[in-house]
Amino acid sequence: MKILKHIVCPAIFSVFFSVNIAAQFGHEKNTMKDSIEINGVPRNYEYHVPQHPTRNSRLVVVLHGDGMTTKSIQTTTGFEFNELADSTGATIVVYPQGYKNYWNDCRKNAPFKTKSKRIDDLAFIKSIVQRMERRYHIDRNNVFVIGYFNGGNMCYKLAKSIPAFFKGFAVIGANLPIKPNDDCAPVNEAVSIMIINNVSDTTNPYIGGEIASLNGFTRGKTLSTNETLNYWLSLLGNTDKNPLSSLSSTIVKANSTFFRDDYWSNEKNKRVSILKIVRGGYPFPNPHIDQWSQIATNMNKHINIPETVMRFFYQVQYSNAQLK
Repeated sequence: MKILKHIVCPAIFSVFFSVNIAAQFGHEKNTMKDSIEINGVPRNYEYHVPQHPTRNSRLVVVLHGDGMTTKSIQTTTGFEFNELADSTGATIVVYPQGYKNYWNDCRKNAPFKTKSKRIDDLAFIKSIVQRMERRYHIDRNNVFVIGYFNGGNMCYKLAKSIPAFFKGFAVIGANLPIKPNDDCAPVNEAVSIMIINNVSDTTNPYIGGEIASLNGFTRGKTLSTNETLNYWLSLLGNTDKNPLSSLSSTIVKANSTFFRDDYWSNEKNKRVSILKIVRGGYPFPNPHIDQWSQIATNMNKHINIPETVMRFFYQVQYSNAQLK
């Protein structure tokens, strides 16, 4: 049995953090804005290109959380995805903007205008990928998606509806909706996906149930994190008679504990990873955490979630090589 090991980390919350202006400028100097029209609706996005991008670069799509913007998700992540793209030269990062700051995910009861207006976010994200392929000759076989809270639920929708369009996914702070609250039509294909949830999360309840409302409106009920994990494992082919190869590990960092389980199928060349966070705080931990506002003081400062997620993507890209 192959051994799989890795570190990952905490989820986040939709808050807007301030960072050092000089550091922000440094990571924004190669970030551009663009727009595209989908079914008569103008849609916006930002993207970050390394100074000397390589041909056949991978594309990483980062989907913001509830009420956020392309700018606030970059701030929340400490501009780490941009910095990682600059350090490799082989990654382009895209930040799509949700309609009215929200995504049309699978949750039937979500009160967002993107839902009531039937905004086609699948077409929007696909169109961005196709445009980036034409402009920058990205490696079409290596397109990845990261989603946070509402963006995480949108990530689930992409993984359920058009999984073949992407190489892998990472979801932070989100569980799948229960069936009565799910309006997606899944194609039921195995995917490589990483799920990162906080056991103390009251907004996206770890044990499932009603999603806590931040604006007085319900978003319906969700499955638990374990039930969400089991959904993706079932597509990977996990059964009692034919269990998947797996590895469990525990990581302790500065009073926070991270329980990680990794599963993989050699037959399907896919892997599913779950990271359960205890006392880790909400937002993306990263080296720039000290530049954030006081609301971020409960977060673990010794874990770099963007780096960990990107490492997961690298290893999925390179033939699902053994995680270290």
